[in-house]
Amino acid sequence: MKTLLVLFLALVAAFVAAAPMHRPFQKPLKPARVVETTHPVSWKTIAAGGAAATGVVAAYKIGSGVEDGLSTAAKEAPVAFLSSITLSSLFIPLIAVVGIPVVGFFIWQKLSS
Repeated sequence: MKTLLVLFLALVAAFVAAAPMHRPFQKPLKPARVVETTHPVSWKTIAAGGAAATGVVAAYKIGSGVEDGLSTAAKEAPVAFLSSITLSSLFIPLIAVVGIPVVGFFIWQKLSS
């Protein structure tokens, strides 16, 4: 599951970085010469890609540490671990799964109008 989340984050970062170059309604260019059809890449695009890759790797490493810590706590003290889980802690992932797309939709609506 964690690998799928990291892959999803990497794909989102790739699509966001490629968004200004994506023109679906533009006619394809005739392949005359490679120099004429390619666009120079800005250093800002390269830096944004590096920052996105760094964020994905850091999230993966931090997730592994948290996962290891939680599994160790659950194995060593199962009663204390289960007593620490409350009803409100179960709703936090639900709020994130529902809230992030809703906020993204409203931001997208505001930007598109």
